[in-house]
Amino acid sequence: MRDDDMLGMAMRFHVVVDGVDLGGWASCKGLGVTFVNEDVEPGGVYEYAVILPGRLQYSTITLERAMSAGDSARLQAWLRQVVTAWYRDENADDYPGVTAQIVLLDARNDRRFPVASWSLRNVYPKSWKGPDLDATSGNVAVETLELAHQGFL
Repeated sequence: MRDDDMLGMAMRFHVVVDGVDLGGWASCKGLGVTFVNEDVEPGGVYEYAVILPGRLQYSTITLERAMSAGDSARLQAWLRQVVTAWYRDENADDYPGVTAQIVLLDARNDRRFPVASWSLRNVYPKSWKGPDLDATSGNVAVETLELAHQGFL
């Protein structure tokens, strides 16, 4: 199989936000765009409706993983930087969104040769959810990060 024929493996991806490597994640959901359009029916045209393009709507990205000391600490440090930037600005609307990279890798997991990548513009953390702690269960502690953004196209 040639290098350009390598298949993307859904379990091999990497996320970097604002130059900060947020570590490994178990899942990445919501990578998508909806092309909103409007059908206009002009008078005298009975064969078809004219399609007018509207805005693009990008889905929120949801990342989930088991918590680990290094990766979770790096994520918390980045979130603290975002909060500091929000409060340092006179107006919260002045916060400059950052960029994020989601990179899909092949079976070799070699970051030098990604199968695909998406560069998200003006990324903002939408929410972070920590694990549900329960001493009576044997569950793994899971954290979830939601990222809002203004597009990758």
